[in-house]
Amino acid sequence: MPLVILNTLLLLALCEGTARLAEWWHPAVEDVSFDYAPYRMLKMTRAPWQFNRDGFRAAELTSYRANGSHRFLIEFLGGSVCLGVGTNPGKTVPEQLDESLHAAGLEYATVVNLCQGGATSAQELAIFLQYGLPLRPQMVLSFDGANDLMHPLPMGDDDVANLPYRNHELQALFDGHHGLLSHLALTRVAGRLARHAPPRPMNVASAVPVDQILDSYLYVTNVVRTLTKAQGGSYGLILQPTLHYDKSWSAEEKTMWRARHPTDSESSSAYARSLYSAARVAVTKWSNDVGEPVYDLTQTFHGLDSTVYSDSVHFTGTTGYRMLEAALEQQGLVAAIRVQYQMWNRTSPQKPWTGTSSDEENLTHAAVHDLGSTQWRP
Repeated sequence: MPLVILNTLLLLALCEGTARLAEWWHPAVEDVSFDYAPYRMLKMTRAPWQFNRDGFRAAELTSYRANGSHRFLIEFLGGSVCLGVGTNPGKTVPEQLDESLHAAGLEYATVVNLCQGGATSAQELAIFLQYGLPLRPQMVLSFDGANDLMHPLPMGDDDVANLPYRNHELQALFDGHHGLLSHLALTRVAGRLARHAPPRPMNVASAVPVDQILDSYLYVTNVVRTLTKAQGGSYGLILQPTLHYDKSWSAEEKTMWRARHPTDSESSSAYARSLYSAARVAVTKWSNDVGEPVYDLTQTFHGLDSTVYSDSVHFTGTTGYRMLEAALEQQGLVAAIRVQYQMWNRTSPQKPWTGTSSDEENLTHAAVHDLGSTQWRP
């Protein structure tokens, strides 16, 4: 028995040494990495662009309402596509919009990117409450859809729509947060290998009902809308595109997707397409019911058979973001911002918000109370 234990310990030591050598020889290289952040899920910790202390691709948030500032703030909420994850994708939609507005003479317009990798609308709401709402934005734009639609089973791992992440369980997924095992290179290497393993085949029988996904998505969206309007701002929903809906795939995109889903590439793509088809109908109905604009980008790449995507949602090259920004302008977003900006510039006292924290709380309570009579169900 002692010999068995000794041999087992020696084998484990050998495996650990081999794993450490593998990490040294092939270190993990990621352009963008995140750490755990309570309730908002992720916080960016490394990226090829500048980010602030709160992990957003933006200036320090206090600067947007610094003493003497006079800004027309436009806030973007969303996930990694809005954030700018991809393969050399160029300037993001928020960056291009900021430049376009300044070129059009809207000198006080400032676009703030509060997007974070992996965020669903529930995480966007948490981010908005903590970081976005206190800045009193004149306009809020939710640039999302894919995470809400594809995180639930069978496309993703969530067994309900907008799964409320449990802090303890999520925190355990990050290195350094789950005790002794986090210090073993063997577990880290195993985790890296697992992330690159082919995904499991879809089990449509376990699928979260589509109406529950859309109900959750649009309910949370309406909360953000209500809070924004309670402070006098305007709101818009931008439905992001996907490779699976209304695009002619390039040979490169087909190869990429089949490599990622070797057992069910066609069926998983068809299922994602059905989700997006249902989402377009639902957000159109929501727009008509509540009277808010929806900027539908899902047909932006219609008929385009060249390579745009590096996976099913992120871009490779600059074509994707350039076409999205052009589509938003064509659908009237820039014109709507210009109208709002002119009204704001005529009535703005040209000084920062001077209300107290209790004023902020009263506005939030009023918004939540108002939500009880305006919430929407598909």
